[in-house]
Amino acid sequence: MRSMQRYHQQDKDWADIGYSFVVGGDGNIYEGRGWNWQGAHTYGYNSKGYGVSFIGNFQSRLPSTHSMDLVRKQLASCAVRGGRLVSSYIIKGHRDMVTSASPGDAFYQEIKRWDHYG
Repeated sequence: MRSMQRYHQQDKDWADIGYSFVVGGDGNIYEGRGWNWQGAHTYGYNSKGYGVSFIGNFQSRLPSTHSMDLVRKQLASCAVRGGRLVSSYIIKGHRDMVTSASPGDAFYQEIKRWDHYG
């Protein structure tokens, strides 16, 4: 996380990590900018939603089921309960919004099957 923060702050000249939250390969969710600060994750859309990044290359494999469930079930329901997301929220892949390979082909096919993808 420190390496990501250093890259975003020093190389990109951003105020902090660009994402609202980051999911590590260790199965934990880390707060980047959190709920209260606008992210710098998707140019042109930062004010419209939260950015959640999964650390890793998901071109041909998926993140762990545990990691995906943390976001899909726990983080999202926490956000709805806390008034950060409306219950009819929409999930998008990064490539749905800008030219990008993110979140990787395998993971993109997976999130397209999730409730709220649209």
